[in-house]
Amino acid sequence: MRKLSLMLAFAVSITLPAQGVAQDALRNDHVLYFSVGWRVSEPVTQNVLQLGALFRCGVDWCMEYEEFYGKDNLPRSPLPYRHEMGAPYGTGRCTNEHVTTIHGVIHRDVPVQVTDEERGFVLRAGIYEYTWERDTSPAGGFVLVNANEAGSDGVFEQPVGFAYESEDQRGRQIRPTDLSGYFDGQIAHKDMLMGAMDDWSRKGSSIDFRKFTTSSTQPLMGWDIPALPDVVRKYKWPMMWVHHSVLTPQTGSGRLNYILHEYGHDFNANGCFDEFGHNKLLLPVFRSDLISGFVYIEYNPDTRDGVPMISVGRYYRK
Repeated sequence: MRKLSLMLAFAVSITLPAQGVAQDALRNDHVLYFSVGWRVSEPVTQNVLQLGALFRCGVDWCMEYEEFYGKDNLPRSPLPYRHEMGAPYGTGRCTNEHVTTIHGVIHRDVPVQVTDEERGFVLRAGIYEYTWERDTSPAGGFVLVNANEAGSDGVFEQPVGFAYESEDQRGRQIRPTDLSGYFDGQIAHKDMLMGAMDDWSRKGSSIDFRKFTTSSTQPLMGWDIPALPDVVRKYKWPMMWVHHSVLTPQTGSGRLNYILHEYGHDFNANGCFDEFGHNKLLLPVFRSDLISGFVYIEYNPDTRDGVPMISVGRYYRK
């Protein structure tokens, strides 16, 4: 009997840290926002992207996430707002296109288990298992080091992801002034010339919202800049600009309350943003009532080969 009691006591002692790390990783009033991507080979080779939030639901943990499958080459969905490109050329007889976004498959109130690991923690949510490690670089937060189907011996290929703990600001109306600042970051990217089998191209990335101007008629922020000289030469135009539009969320409810960023070149050089560009969905991270960073995915359908251009990234305030 004494031997059995000691064994039970030892079993309890090694399971308690799993509960402790959940408390350390996320305070009860905080959320973990994440962006992830990986490649799977069955039933077809494709990339999968997710944007999500881990949060308290009573005494337990739950997760809500949106999933974007590469094999679907998801189409853009127009929104009731138009870009406001202001290039210093063109005839003025063109019309800016509608701002667009991408819709994946949303999974809500997925129960989650959080388990302690030496350098981070493991999330088991529905059919997925994610292994996160704390990022000791200046970027902070967590990075994804492994992902697989829960209970499966196989792992997903090319896992990449970022996560940040955030104050729970659900219900807050985000204003353009909340974005003001310069944000550094990293991005893992597969462009239009790359297929699902290609490795991620990883590089630094940044965004400076101080350069955007606010629309007087729409909840949009815009920024126009000249295209790089080699792009202008390639298309043989005397001048070509790049337009950026940022749309802050127009509802204050839900966990997945995205900031939308659509941008691209004026390839036909008519002075309007009437060609589709790149679509990014960003989840804002709050600290001390200030947006301290973002996690995001990028998904751009490609009608030429049916393989979308994708990205997984993060920004953090400098």
